[in-house]
Amino acid sequence: MQYNPDTSRKFQIVMNTYRVFGFWETLKEIILYLLSRKPHDGFDKKYGVMTSGATESSEAGIADETARSLAVGYVPTREVVIRHILDNTTRGLDLHDYAFVDLGCGKGRTLIVAAQQPFREVIGVELSPLHCEVAETNITRYLSNIKNPIGSRNVRVCCVNAADFVFPNMNLLIYMYRPFLGPIFMHVADNLRRFQAVTGRRVLIAYSCPVEELMLDEYSGFVKRTEYQVISMDYSWSLWECQAEDSLVLSHSEAR
Repeated sequence: MQYNPDTSRKFQIVMNTYRVFGFWETLKEIILYLLSRKPHDGFDKKYGVMTSGATESSEAGIADETARSLAVGYVPTREVVIRHILDNTTRGLDLHDYAFVDLGCGKGRTLIVAAQQPFREVIGVELSPLHCEVAETNITRYLSNIKNPIGSRNVRVCCVNAADFVFPNMNLLIYMYRPFLGPIFMHVADNLRRFQAVTGRRVLIAYSCPVEELMLDEYSGFVKRTEYQVISMDYSWSLWECQAEDSLVLSHSEAR
């Protein structure tokens, strides 16, 4: 993803932001971007949960020093961005055949939005025991409120290092909002590639704020399907698919 765009690309980025946020929110995004400030939304009040507030990884109760050093602090994603990503990555999919897995789910905001879709299963994977506890409470509160839209009640949170998580044997839509770096990211990529090779299941990866996407770009077995860049890198994202080697060879030969 290009982060030093030329003039024409800058115009496209502004238009992308407009498509996600609308005119007034785009104007606000530009102002906040220039002021280096984060926007606030009414997500928690709307759904009766507590997902707001940034937390540094050093304050998240993570005992493993190595894992803590590779983890990225928690920052909630805006609901409109989550919806935009889901709308564009699930189009044409039968969600009853897919598990949605949020690697680094934090306090569970994305899980709540995903639970409004008819996924077969919605799973949050989180290293911080403090965030896991909050996420579980938020999910319980959300599902117990009859006013909230619910597409899937099969929602759970796993307090485990993403590198050790065992993926369910079904098609996967993996969601990541810059959850971890370096060796952990590569370990997860290895696991997903092995999972796809062994099971033959479809594996899609929606990667928001894709700070490590060069690893996927250089890693045989992952193909970028699309990308969407907006004013703030925090809300830019790319969609990847994990494919078997023979499928990659075939697609390259067809391209020629």
